[in-house]
Amino acid sequence: MIREPWSNPSRLGPNDPLPHRRLSTHESYQPRAVDSQSVQSQNYHTPSAQSHGLVSPVPTNGLGFAERSSPLPPFDLLYTLVALFFEHINCWLPILEHKSTVDRLFGSAALDEADNVLLHALVAVSLRFCQDPRLTTHIRQQYHQTSKHTVQLFALENSSVRALQALTILALDVTGDTNGPPGWNLISLLARSVVQLGLAVETTTTLTASKYPSISTLRAAVLPEALSFIEDEERRRLFWSAYMLDRYATIATAFEFALDEKEVDRRLPCREAFFAADQAVETSTFRTPTRSKVVSAASSPSSHFAAWVEVLGILSSIHRFLKRPVDIGSLTDIEQWQGTYRRLDGELNAWLFNIPDEYANITRLVESKVPSRGQDCGWIHVQAAYYLAVIRLNSSAAYPSQTSPLFSSSYSAMQRCLRAVDSVRKLANHVQVSGLLDHMGPSFAFCVWVCARVTLVHGSTMDHEIDPDLGVFVSILSAMGVYWDASRRYAEILNRVLGEYQQSRASTNSDGRRGSPSTVRILADMRRCAYDLDFLISRQPHHATRSYHPTRANTPQPNEFEYLDVFDLFNFPRLHTNGPDTSGDSVPQSVMHQMQSAVASDLVAAEDSVMMPNFPVPNPEEDWLYHTAHVQ
Repeated sequence: MIREPWSNPSRLGPNDPLPHRRLSTHESYQPRAVDSQSVQSQNYHTPSAQSHGLVSPVPTNGLGFAERSSPLPPFDLLYTLVALFFEHINCWLPILEHKSTVDRLFGSAALDEADNVLLHALVAVSLRFCQDPRLTTHIRQQYHQTSKHTVQLFALENSSVRALQALTILALDVTGDTNGPPGWNLISLLARSVVQLGLAVETTTTLTASKYPSISTLRAAVLPEALSFIEDEERRRLFWSAYMLDRYATIATAFEFALDEKEVDRRLPCREAFFAADQAVETSTFRTPTRSKVVSAASSPSSHFAAWVEVLGILSSIHRFLKRPVDIGSLTDIEQWQGTYRRLDGELNAWLFNIPDEYANITRLVESKVPSRGQDCGWIHVQAAYYLAVIRLNSSAAYPSQTSPLFSSSYSAMQRCLRAVDSVRKLANHVQVSGLLDHMGPSFAFCVWVCARVTLVHGSTMDHEIDPDLGVFVSILSAMGVYWDASRRYAEILNRVLGEYQQSRASTNSDGRRGSPSTVRILADMRRCAYDLDFLISRQPHHATRSYHPTRANTPQPNEFEYLDVFDLFNFPRLHTNGPDTSGDSVPQSVMHQMQSAVASDLVAAEDSVMMPNFPVPNPEEDWLYHTAHVQ
């Protein structure tokens, strides 16, 4: 049966009637691969033997990749899933142009293998939003696993823009469910692929074509020239989507970014109106540590995607800055650290100054009492990224795990962290009231999670009690956990911490009174457990072949690993370590045992002195950041 062309399929929503006959629940969508032997092709619909809409197996002899791959959902369900992607995800991560994508996937022309795989990626990431009664738990999982494996296999065997678009969407799906190696592996593959395909640079960049005779090694142009501005902009947005996924996956770790900014020479994404209208514009270039920004009027801050990329660039610099060890006993090192700190703080302020006022001023947005719309979702993610960068930078000075006469907590930095947390709390409440939690992505959940941890860190060092507003963050994360498993995991960890805290407050002494020392110690113990683990892991010899005698230090309780999850962003500053060199393979076992025992002894000795500083509330009059700000 030949499909009829749609009049304007991109204008349809997930609940709108299709302009042609829907398939029954016993029919499924089976796009046929393009056959080089024929000009016209047909679309076959294979009846299913089951009532839930799954298709029966088809013979694989002589079929291309699209036919060999497992079937997609029924046609009407497939269209709904694609519409849900544009409604819930593409509104804040606009990697695909709506109209041209829907026309290509559901128009009269036959699909090639890469478009079929793109459909699988859209299915995998959109199933979480679909409430179709045919999607039982088993069927939902089966569709997801089928589409996931199809995209992974195709991306490993093929290198094309469509394959990488599918891989990017799948990487978003996986990182939204887990923060571990499955997502890291996909992002690593994606990061190298976009560079190797030439998507990290513009076609006119000097990284690929020198303006003068040169004997240096130059990159070859792999991709053909784009046939339209939409195609060119989709390539640009594909790269920036990969860049954003890499940044969010890395900033919570001690790893290096998979995408090195030295290899990036890209213009920023343009406004959505230009993208949808296929109107070519020249936007500003992305600023890197080695390359200044070239400004163009076409990429004004009204493009949320461009603003998001820029603030993530600053966040990347903050991540690299905090990874560098510092000697807190050296005045020279401290002054250099403070100078870099102020420079990055100035970059954040300059970025905020260039944002449209209705989005830069969170108080105006929240107090307007006007619910946000779907098109505001992108700017909400941008605001969350900004506050995440503020917390990431200022928490290192506000809540240091190590102090010295030269390096102490900053009152101004602490207040900036608390103001950022309060702004995110208001923003999250506004999103919830507007009914847009299902339009928020994993990056927003991560920002809420970090704010919840700031609340715990502040309670563990200053107030010695938990702020009641922590429950707001937990409820937001729980609500988002319906769609993103990573958010659900955040909420579970926080609920467990809250449960243990409430249990400690309910404990009583032998005389029937509540033990106040334990209520004060519980938060300090939470952070101490986290640093015990972090300290032990960082000091563990790399080539130890056997564990030493079990002690309190190397046999942590299961809940203590969750405390490490809570406090792992706040282990600053990173100190120089002068431990023994264990990089060789010929260290005797007796010496290794002594070294490991020494690590355990050092850890026990450090528990009451270094790992948990009980510094008082910082004095604003003695704050190095406070005085510098006033002098300037």
